[in-house]
Amino acid sequence: MPDYEVYSLPHDGEGDETLDTRKMALALWRGKLLLAAFAGAGFLAGLAHVSQQEPVYRAVTSILYEPERLQIVDVSEALVKPDTGAGIGNQVEILNSTTLLGNIVSALGEDTILPDRQDNGGAAETGRIWDTAAAWLLDALPDSVSSQLERLGLAAPAGAAADAAPARTEEEAQETAARDAIGHLRNNLEIEVISGSGVIELYYYSSDPDKAALIANTISEQYIDFQKVSKNQDVLAAIDLVKNRIKELRQSVVESERDLENTRLDLARRRAQSAEMTDVQLAAHNQELAAIRLRLSDSRARFARAAAALAEGTDLWSVTEFRESELITDFRRREIEIRETIAQERAISGSVVTPSSVRSAALLGQAQQSIREEAAYIVAALEFEVAALEQREQQLERMVRELEITSIERTADELFISRLEREVLANQTLLQTFVVRQKEISEQANLQSADARVLSRAEPPSFPDRQASNRVLLASSAGALFICALFLLLRERMNNSVRDPRDLAEITHYPILTSLPLTGRRRSLQKRAREFVTRPKCLLAESIRNLRTSLLYSDPDNQPQVVMLTSSVPGEGKSVTSFLTALASQHTEHDTILVSCDLRDSSNARIYSKFPRLVPSKAASTGLVSYLRNDCSLEEALAVHPDSGLHILAAGKKEHFHESPADILSSPKFTRMIAALREQYKLVILDAPPVLVAADARLLARMADSVVYLVHWNRTSKNAVREGLRELRSVNSPVAGCVLSMVSQSKARRYADNEFIYKQHYAGYYS
Repeated sequence: MPDYEVYSLPHDGEGDETLDTRKMALALWRGKLLLAAFAGAGFLAGLAHVSQQEPVYRAVTSILYEPERLQIVDVSEALVKPDTGAGIGNQVEILNSTTLLGNIVSALGEDTILPDRQDNGGAAETGRIWDTAAAWLLDALPDSVSSQLERLGLAAPAGAAADAAPARTEEEAQETAARDAIGHLRNNLEIEVISGSGVIELYYYSSDPDKAALIANTISEQYIDFQKVSKNQDVLAAIDLVKNRIKELRQSVVESERDLENTRLDLARRRAQSAEMTDVQLAAHNQELAAIRLRLSDSRARFARAAAALAEGTDLWSVTEFRESELITDFRRREIEIRETIAQERAISGSVVTPSSVRSAALLGQAQQSIREEAAYIVAALEFEVAALEQREQQLERMVRELEITSIERTADELFISRLEREVLANQTLLQTFVVRQKEISEQANLQSADARVLSRAEPPSFPDRQASNRVLLASSAGALFICALFLLLRERMNNSVRDPRDLAEITHYPILTSLPLTGRRRSLQKRAREFVTRPKCLLAESIRNLRTSLLYSDPDNQPQVVMLTSSVPGEGKSVTSFLTALASQHTEHDTILVSCDLRDSSNARIYSKFPRLVPSKAASTGLVSYLRNDCSLEEALAVHPDSGLHILAAGKKEHFHESPADILSSPKFTRMIAALREQYKLVILDAPPVLVAADARLLARMADSVVYLVHWNRTSKNAVREGLRELRSVNSPVAGCVLSMVSQSKARRYADNEFIYKQHYAGYYS
């Protein structure tokens, strides 16, 4: 069997869950005549309904809504254009409110608004007829059914009619009449807002033109009065709001002024010194602190230098601090004099020690010791000076820090006082503004008017309104169209037959080998064969050759030799297709034999018995069964097509057998016969019975190299195709693909964009 690709498509109807838009449009287009008929019927029904209705008159009045805005707080509100969008929506709700409609009922009375009893008599009489019929039906039903209907709420309990309308007082009757009148007004009132403007149009419908105009004008007048009352209420509410706000602001001004004075007194008690004096002291202390730090730095340097020189024992005269001392200068001068005296004595006496040289050396040491002692005093004085300056620096730093804290605290207090002053000023400004607004609103209250006015009053209409009738006609036609469209779509959805090769590929997962056209149901097999031979370019012949090519030449290295054709149910063109396929193969000089294995269908025996016998001496009663019983040879059982020489092995017309066809086809003799036919012919076509009718096809599929599955277009259901293929898969049948048979070219193109469109469009190509 050729190795065909198995399509990766949804399994078992997964692709059938929804109808796509194209299929829906095609379904509606196919039912366009039915849609037109339904639309016409709906229009006629609406016309009949309209003709029985009482004429309705429509009165129109126009109201202009221009709201004024009271300037209560902010002047900028007067510069903003009023937003009439939400405002007009509110006015529409007011016009349709129970309060306004109740005022109209009070002004005109229930008898003026409600229709006359005689106008409603027909409806009441009809209602009574229906009530009587329903009561009679409930009485006729069994008690169990009646009780069940009462439990479900579909019928009133026995005796409920008597209890349903208890005696009512006059006040209750008036309330009921008022509610009915308000409901009647709301049902017959229509409000429309002119887009982009503040105009509201009121339409009132009534069977009396004068009553329609009267009620429309009354609604507009009551609405204007309602506007005036509401506007005055708004002004009074605004005045009360401003008064309360002024009272609150006055209290706020008093409290803020009191807080400001208390804060100032508290600051005066806590801060005896002024901020200016504090700043002067802070500046003086900072200046002194800077001078002290400069002196301290110099003193520390002098002390470090003197102390280092004294500790190292170097020449003290080289240090400035020691050189500036008068005592050290005197001791230094004396030391020099002593040194000169010692030098003179050494010059006179040489190295001999004399009493005067001893005394001079003692004086020299005494002078040097005095210099060191005086230097130590100077170092101590410098150290004391550094300590004193450091102490003064610390004192000044503390004083500066205290003054800075005092200055910061005073600044914070002054900022707090400044905030209190601004608060007092703001409260005073607001108080003054609200006082001015109070005067303005009071003046506006004297000039207050409604936000709306009547542009045109309603006049009694001269002609009845046709819009309601047109709406009824349109609704009836649209409803009929919708019902018809729904019916067509449901019919399309409920149709489970195969109409498109793509649908067949989706549900079978096998290639579509070809599509066979419908050539007439009453044409005999001989006529189809004659047409196939005499008109080789016809659509049927081309389709059969496509099937033959798909079977034999898709895989030249592995051509099937035994091909079985079957279907789901009888009547799908299986036998005709088998015969024509065998005939097409015979014309290609392939020795071909057609084996009619559908022993349950006697029509095949009658058809093939009309063909001449391969061995003329034998009677027409011999055939497949006789050969399997060994009553004749294979040549004696064969029939032959006279024009092509195709061999046909079928049951004889008068052959009778009591065995089950399944037992015959599964017998070893039949298996040996297929093996013998493989040796004798290049192609063996098995015309098998339908899969869902008997098990014969599954038995034959084991002997076939390739199985072709036929599906009747627009007849065989998808479920039948799935079940049939499932039966074949259960025995591992080598299914090569499917064939969509008996396709009506003129109808198939309506269902999808597929090959049928092109086959019909180019029909002349197949002539």
